[in-house]
Amino acid sequence: MQQVADPASARDAVEELLAEYGVHDVLGVTPTASEVDRTWLVATRRGGLVVKRSPRGSDAPRMQAGLLALAARDASLPLPRLLTSATTGAALSADGTAFVTTLCPGRPLEEVTLTEDLAAALARHQAAVMNALADADAAALGVPDVNAWSLDSVVEYEPLVDAHAPTGTADVLRAVIDDYRARVLPVRGDLPTQVIHADVNLSNVLVADDGTVSGIIDFGDAVLAPRVYDVAVAACYLALAGGASDHQVVRHYLERAALLCGLSALEVSLLRTLVRCRLAIVVLLGRESARRAPERAAYALRYDHLAERLLASVAGEQRRDAFGPEGTIA
Repeated sequence: MQQVADPASARDAVEELLAEYGVHDVLGVTPTASEVDRTWLVATRRGGLVVKRSPRGSDAPRMQAGLLALAARDASLPLPRLLTSATTGAALSADGTAFVTTLCPGRPLEEVTLTEDLAAALARHQAAVMNALADADAAALGVPDVNAWSLDSVVEYEPLVDAHAPTGTADVLRAVIDDYRARVLPVRGDLPTQVIHADVNLSNVLVADDGTVSGIIDFGDAVLAPRVYDVAVAACYLALAGGASDHQVVRHYLERAALLCGLSALEVSLLRTLVRCRLAIVVLLGRESARRAPERAAYALRYDHLAERLLASVAGEQRRDAFGPEGTIA
């Protein structure tokens, strides 16, 4: 995680909040970058913790509700565990804007070498999370049907193409959006839908020193959407790390994920389009977010250089049809 400067007063506020959760042995507080929330990593004598504070009306209730639901359904999942506030008796703080979790060990996926074994492990854990959420009540969890990062939002960003497309990629991005309209929209209502994480990116997957997946974090972008979207999002970020949508690790992940998640032939046939939709959103929404909030530009653009490189790869794939016949992954 990217560390950011934080005044001493913020540390005092974090320690005051932690006292509400019965934590008094704070050894250190490290702020980290995030999109909207304020997030701190906290060292204590009993282990690491994460403190997340959100603006009122934001994602905090949804994130903690999702973690509670997952813990109740499958305690073996590699997820942060919520602490309980002594004031409220619940996970949310007394003011309703914060919660505290255990710190999952490991480094973000972006900092480790991609391997087929790691891709298979990610697919296995992702399928387990998906299975645990299969019957989750989206309304009870406060999970919406769509948000800014949802794949269904890609059409909303078409007006941003002229302003934000990297040199020579405007036509590529328009073709991606057109492909979504032509191939996904007509069958959108036929796709199996459930609550999904929806943001399995390189920062939200943690890897232990032995190469195993040790954490899947940050459920703030969870949505009620087709399950295949979750696979496509993860595949996009693996492609960003590998530099190509047809990278062997991406192919291996898609094969395993399709099998473990029980994707139908229809769902598999849409993966190419959906992976590219997420790529378009990374570029267009990331650059627009940086324009609107320059103080958070470094965070908003953290994948931008990888996305530019991958867009060039996608342009080549469009010319040579590297993904193969319809209905196949590779």
